[in-house]
Amino acid sequence: MAASSSRGRSSSPFGNRKPSTPYSSTSSSSSMMNGRLMPRSCSSSATSFYGAGGSGGYGSRSTASNRKGGDYSRSRAPVAFPSMEEQLIGEPLENASRSGDSISVTVRFRPLSEREYQRGDEVAWYADGEKIARNEFNPMTAYAFDRVFGSNTNTLEVYEVAARPVVKAAMDGVNGTVFAYGVTSSGKTHTMHGDQNSPGVIPLAIKDVFSIIQDTPGREFLLRVSYLEIYNEVINDLLDPTGQNLRVREDAQGTYVEGIKEEVVLSPGHVLSFIAAGEEHRHVGSNNFNLFSSRSHTIFTLMIESSNHGDDYDGVIFSQLV
Repeated sequence: MAASSSRGRSSSPFGNRKPSTPYSSTSSSSSMMNGRLMPRSCSSSATSFYGAGGSGGYGSRSTASNRKGGDYSRSRAPVAFPSMEEQLIGEPLENASRSGDSISVTVRFRPLSEREYQRGDEVAWYADGEKIARNEFNPMTAYAFDRVFGSNTNTLEVYEVAARPVVKAAMDGVNGTVFAYGVTSSGKTHTMHGDQNSPGVIPLAIKDVFSIIQDTPGREFLLRVSYLEIYNEVINDLLDPTGQNLRVREDAQGTYVEGIKEEVVLSPGHVLSFIAAGEEHRHVGSNNFNLFSSRSHTIFTLMIESSNHGDDYDGVIFSQLV
């Protein structure tokens, strides 16, 4: 799950708690920043995604394959069971202003990979409607989430529901976090980074940020990015290979990483070039599920400053999208 504090310097990405279910997740959270750098709690939203295959260790019956539609090409028809939607805990992002914070959790299933098909692995969990994840082997075992995406859902649809509200809020001064959590080979990199044919959450968010700037001619924006890696409990700067074993500090404005390099960015391509450069410095390795498995956690941060032009100047609004 995800949580973020509404601090002037940053909302800490290090205090997140793991979900209490066996699903992989992408979580997103946001906290409101009042104008002129005065913190005021507003909203948090969290998003999670799950790789639905036998490789995660959750045995189950198999289902007929369907390789059409979506980034992931496998679908499963829902089965009629008693509704659990009334058990959902959380609130939509648009209702966050009245309670101070909001966290939403969504789950994304992936189909079996070719290697898993070859091994004879079986599907263990499936999406039963839009809010229920149900166990194939024991149908009475189910979990309710804010949204559940089946394996035939493409990343753009996931982004529209799970991440776009957080991105839009960040442009208005709300600290936001979107993160992916899951076991090895559950689809985290596919969902967050994507590829040329199916952009992930991060490229889609970057595109939206610059579209919003273009549609807001009355405000001036300054964007900076940082990219770090957590590997064996050590923080490394992916934008500066000499930045190794960095320290997490805390002051009156919040939690931050001391010495992290920040780069000013001017276009979507400029941002993506820094991400690509950072990926070259990541720790990767092969395992039983993935030939180039990510061996570390990464945190990409977009720092957003904005103010009105000329006589309408109202101070600088600062937020972070992590």
